Amino acid sequence: VIPAETPLQEAFRVADDVLRQGVQGISDIITIPGLVNVDFADVRAVMADAGSALMGIGIGSGKSRAKEGAIAAISSPLLESSIEGAKGVVFNITGGQDLTLHEVNAAAEIIYEVV
Repeated sequence: VIPAETPLQEAFRVADDVLRQGVQGISDIITIPGLVNVDFADVRAVMADAGSALMGIGIGSGKSRAKEGAIAAISSPLLESSIEGAKGVVFNITGGQDLTLHEVNAAAEIIYEVV
């Protein structure tokens, strides 16, 4: 994830930031209202008896922002292994008022092709 010559303290900073992103991602999914709200019960239901829990976070911008975000999420350093064969997926996308259904569907297709 980081170059071999990265100083130890910088490596710890990077690891801390990855952990922060993971905690914030779960918190945001549960606490920030959206068009389709997800609560802790939803997250727990997907994770129940599902084996390992993995989390990826991705950000995209521009014309292909949703696709970029999905690709980044499934390639995230938070993922210790592939999501291939996952028994469940909690998929959350955040965007502006101009986010289209087509963009959301395109992002979902990228994720579900891997699963």
